[in-house]
Amino acid sequence: MMKRTTRTAALAVAGAALLLAPFTTGHAVAATGAPAAAKSLAACEHGGPHTDFKGTNIHMRNKPGGSHVGWANQGDCAYWYQADSGPRVQCPDGSHTVAWQLVQNKRTGVVGYVSACFLG
Repeated sequence: MMKRTTRTAALAVAGAALLLAPFTTGHAVAATGAPAAAKSLAACEHGGPHTDFKGTNIHMRNKPGGSHVGWANQGDCAYWYQADSGPRVQCPDGSHTVAWQLVQNKRTGVVGYVSACFLG
C-alpha cells in the first residue's frame, strides 16, 4: 500500500509541475515555434478597463509622480482603475501630459500609478 501512495503522490507532483511549467518558464516554445514570451504580447485584453503598457522598464509609483513600487513592460497587461492628474511628463513622442493612471500589472500583481504616456 505504501508504494501505491508514494506513486500516486509522485504523479500528482509531476502533473502539477506540467500544468505550471508554461506559466513559470519564459523561454518555452509553443507548437508554432514562436517563443512563449512573444505570444504573450498579443494576449492582453483591450477595451473597457483592460489595456497594455507601452515600452519597457516603466516605473509604477505609489501616487502620481511618487515613489517607485514596481516595474512594467509591454506584454505584462494592465487593468485600469482610475485617472488622476499629477506632475507633467514628457512622453517619448515629444508630447506632454499630466494624466496618471492607477493600474494593476496583471503579470506581477503590483498596483501603482503610471503616466498616461506609457499605456496603450
